[in-house]
Amino acid sequence: MTPLDIALSFVISYVSNLVPNDWFKNHKSVEKKLELCFKRAVDRWTNHPETRKAVGEQMTKYLLQLKDFIAHKPVGRHPRENELLRLWSEEILNDEECHQFILNYEHQIMALKLEEGCLTAKEILKETNIIKAQIEQLKNRGTTNCHIYWERWAIGPNVKLNTNILLTGREDERQKVIECCYSPSVLYIEAISVKEAIAFSVASIISESNSLAERSIVVTNDDAYKEMTEISNGMIFITDIQENAHYVVSHGHSVILCISPSDRRNDNCTISLPKLNREGFIKALTESGIDDAKAQSYAVDSARDINVLRHLLGFADNPPAWQTPENIRVIIPALLLGEWNEDWSDDKEMIKLMSGNEYADFIELVTPLLFVDEAPLIRIGKIWKVKSPFELMSQLINYVAQPQLDKFGEVVEWVLQDDDPDAEEKMNAGSLFWWQNKQAFSGNIKEGVFQGLTLLAIVKGRILNNTEWVDNLIEKKFIEFDLKRYLTHRHNLRWLAEASPMSFVKFIQNDIEHGSILLSQLMEIKHKEFSIIGSDIYYAELLFALEAISWDEQYLYNTTDILMHLCSYPNDSNYSNKPINTLSHIYRFILPQTYAPFEYRLDVLKSLIVKHRKVVANLCIIILKGLEDRVFQPNIHFRWRMREKKESPRHAPLVPQANVIAIAKLLIDVSDFSIDEIKDILDLSFNKNMRCCRAMLLDAINEHKEIIKGNEIVVENLRKKINHHLQYKRTAWALAEQELLPYQKLLADIESDDIIIKNKHLFSDLFIKEPDFLNYDKEYVEKTKETRNVRAEVINNIILQKGFDAVWEFEKKVKYKEGIANALFDLYGTDIRKEIYRKFCNGDLDEVFVKQYFCTFFYEKGESAYIPIIEELKAVSEKHISILLSAPGYQKNLSEIAKASSSDIDKDYWSKVTVSIFPETEIENIIRKLCYVGRYGDTLRIITFNRSSNIISDVIKIELLCEMQYKGKWDILRNESYMVAEILKTVSLPKDIKQRNLILQMELFIFDHLRHNMNTHNIHLVHEINQNPSLLMELFSLAYPADEGHEEEVPKDDAEKDFRAGIAQLAFNFIFHYHEVPCSDLSGKVDEKALSNYFEELKQQAEQCHRTHILSMIVGRILGNFREIEDYPSDILCRFVEYFNDDNVDTEIRCAISNRRGMTSRAYFEGGSIERNHVETFTKYRDKARLRSPRLTRIFDNLIKEYQQMAEKEDNRAIFLDLTN
Repeated sequence: MTPLDIALSFVISYVSNLVPNDWFKNHKSVEKKLELCFKRAVDRWTNHPETRKAVGEQMTKYLLQLKDFIAHKPVGRHPRENELLRLWSEEILNDEECHQFILNYEHQIMALKLEEGCLTAKEILKETNIIKAQIEQLKNRGTTNCHIYWERWAIGPNVKLNTNILLTGREDERQKVIECCYSPSVLYIEAISVKEAIAFSVASIISESNSLAERSIVVTNDDAYKEMTEISNGMIFITDIQENAHYVVSHGHSVILCISPSDRRNDNCTISLPKLNREGFIKALTESGIDDAKAQSYAVDSARDINVLRHLLGFADNPPAWQTPENIRVIIPALLLGEWNEDWSDDKEMIKLMSGNEYADFIELVTPLLFVDEAPLIRIGKIWKVKSPFELMSQLINYVAQPQLDKFGEVVEWVLQDDDPDAEEKMNAGSLFWWQNKQAFSGNIKEGVFQGLTLLAIVKGRILNNTEWVDNLIEKKFIEFDLKRYLTHRHNLRWLAEASPMSFVKFIQNDIEHGSILLSQLMEIKHKEFSIIGSDIYYAELLFALEAISWDEQYLYNTTDILMHLCSYPNDSNYSNKPINTLSHIYRFILPQTYAPFEYRLDVLKSLIVKHRKVVANLCIIILKGLEDRVFQPNIHFRWRMREKKESPRHAPLVPQANVIAIAKLLIDVSDFSIDEIKDILDLSFNKNMRCCRAMLLDAINEHKEIIKGNEIVVENLRKKINHHLQYKRTAWALAEQELLPYQKLLADIESDDIIIKNKHLFSDLFIKEPDFLNYDKEYVEKTKETRNVRAEVINNIILQKGFDAVWEFEKKVKYKEGIANALFDLYGTDIRKEIYRKFCNGDLDEVFVKQYFCTFFYEKGESAYIPIIEELKAVSEKHISILLSAPGYQKNLSEIAKASSSDIDKDYWSKVTVSIFPETEIENIIRKLCYVGRYGDTLRIITFNRSSNIISDVIKIELLCEMQYKGKWDILRNESYMVAEILKTVSLPKDIKQRNLILQMELFIFDHLRHNMNTHNIHLVHEINQNPSLLMELFSLAYPADEGHEEEVPKDDAEKDFRAGIAQLAFNFIFHYHEVPCSDLSGKVDEKALSNYFEELKQQAEQCHRTHILSMIVGRILGNFREIEDYPSDILCRFVEYFNDDNVDTEIRCAISNRRGMTSRAYFEGGSIERNHVETFTKYRDKARLRSPRLTRIFDNLIKEYQQMAEKEDNRAIFLDLTN
């Protein structure tokens, strides 16, 4: 007997309680070890997880069942018990102590006598070995082991797919397959093809465990299937044989039945495999060794159909069964057209032209191909589409005959001639319009036709020269292109460029040769008020096409020449899509967006110097600056052309120094060393990556430094760069002090010799920006003192060298004039006060400078010393004395002096004084004074943000707002609407009718700004309208015309017309955003009686204003605005809807409910989930209203239908996007 026989005999005896207890006396730990071995065996057991868990946790209880199984072998035997006993025996032999125990009692175990009829070890081994032998005999008769099947299925040319390629996004379906394997049952798996269903089942089982895979067999032979059903137990059959599945299950087997959409199915036990998850699909391909860029292309081209993927990867699969001569003849028209939309009649005409059949007859022929194994077509709503155009064209290109090409040429001509008659008007439109589609063909068939044209050019056939045919056709058609046709087809331009790159290049070159008639119109930036980003461009598709063509070395010279020509057009758009950016991506050192080598790229640039010198120089600078980039924007690549070269970069490669030096030398050779170019070259040389050619660049600049001698822009820029590197010298990017020496020498050489110009930079800001003074640890006072000392010394040196008058010249040149004022005060104190004041009075000094000087005077010497100076300087000029009074900011005593002076001085004082700190008692007086001089913005800020604003009376606030409106300060009211809103929140409407009307009028005029800064119910106008129906009707009367027969006279004066139009627009804007329900509280509770009275008065007002034709609209809007709170739709709403009994009212209610849902944003492939949520809500509302209001019920029924249609539309859109991306 083998060790396994002996161990199995021991296990049987142990289960049957035949092992003597004294065996364990000297081996006390063995029983514990036997239990552990049992649990490990259970973990390996191919049974349902719940069963394994229960058995492992209750070993003692389960051993009793095993004893019955052993003792009564004719009853309930199952190979799983045999398997568990065998596994337990194997684990015992694997455990060193247990194995030694078996060896010690080997003879005693063999001598143990079982009861008659008990199962023996030999019988268990014999039974399992017989099953294995029989299965082995059947392997060559249409049966395959799971592992072998997977190896055959997954290995292709240069690739081996992993199981995730079939499982990603199908976790639930995989789990159902596993559950089926653990208990005898049948499971139908429906996939696009039977082969995919089988492969998915195999992948699911292999990914779960080897023990399941050992029990699983793929069976495709009927006889072998029947025989294995009889001779084996507990098998898992994966098959496409649809007979006797339940009979097989009755024999203790699991059956996974693989079917395609056209097969018979049992819906109760069928799972349909969903589309493979995009990210998981790409990840599985990359894990299989496929480049990420290629994996993404495969994901799009295969539509994530595993059958198509295998064809694209070159697997040696047989052609699909549907590819019969008859079906191929049917599919060729669809292949060339690519896709079409049944809602467009002219799309159907193209089908008729291509197929030679009526559309209905063609659809009858092609519909079965939607449901065949490996279906080539799909239908999404009304759109028909070839699933994988590239793969299908690769298979069927040799079946495309010349007559079909001739017909397709007609289709291309029809599609290209389908111009948008409004194309040019849309481009030049200065305001927002709603445009109607006036074209004959759908966008679907246009894109499909252009894709078909591209594939004919790319996919090589054995019979026809398709490429030459496409080139000739496109070159001929480009001759007919004008602006309208270009704009019509600009979104499909990339397909024409991919189909025939040379034809596209010739088309653009021809336009340039003839004066750029088309390009000059395309390159013009359109600035539009309604554009989201302020401007529109119409050349982006042209750039995309040129980017794609530039990947091919043979076209690089031509595309570069065209792009450099496009750089000559002015471009102030907000888009990054600019010709120079496209060029920089193509020619950059790191990840250049072309397959041309660096040497060829350099030759192209050199060859274009004469024609485009400035662009080449600018491009060289951009290329060299790009050495710092770590984020790279890709250019557009063709969809199919050169697809074999497309790869994802795994890392940013190192740039050879020779390449950097070559571009730097080209820059020097091509530069004319203008001020701007020298500045750019200087900036460039500070880049740490330019170390290899820094000396070359600096030498070139030194040769031309006489050009930049004394140039303030270059000098300041160089100084800032040097200081920046010195300030952050510990950073990795900063140049070392030794490396900065040439720059410091250059700075010294090019600095102006004029002491004034030389020291301007020290007076550019509050503090000096030099590195020696940028100590952030110093306190403000200390830094201020240090700065003033340095500046005083500079001013002193200027005076010593050039005389005192040079200070006034210096004051005009510096940015921070306050610094000079402080320096003069530090040097001369108050001694020069008269001279400064006199020069100001003569208009020779800036007000900022003078105010700072006297402000410093005031705070250094005090008010007691300052006031006498005012009286003294009045003698020089009393007219300008307000500059002295206002210089220190608001001071009560100084304001009193201003008040005691002339009214002009007082007014000038309040126009100039800074008001920040003041006593609470003065706040209202200050507000009145500021209003008096028109400083309304400052007044609003004081009221809104001052801590003492709560003591300001409502009267003051209302008077301020009324005055601003009376004086037409609408720009301030709109621009400072936040502060206006804050004030309005704190005041009540005044009782004075004039003021009341002014406040309401102001809220109407700036309502669009107020509603963003305060709750609508806090706006007084809204509150008044909710109480006063006449006010609501007045607004509607302003926005809507009178009833027929009561038309109002149109003013003849244009100004009056414009005024009325403006008021009407304001009223309409308010009505559009008015979503209130009159006579309701903040919780949404409505006073039914009050609202009924409101409606009655509204009706009377409509009759008086001759606006009865809009009454139902107003009522419907109000009812539609009922809050959707817990009791919605309420009994009150139901009663009102039935009371009015008006279809127009119902329409407005439906619109209001729908508009309340607003615009939506969703994930790219989300589909109609938002709409379905709304349908669920409307269904709940409808059911609640069903017994109370038939009209409201009908409203919700209509909404349900509309949103169901929208959900379906969004679902189809998501499916289409998912398929094509």
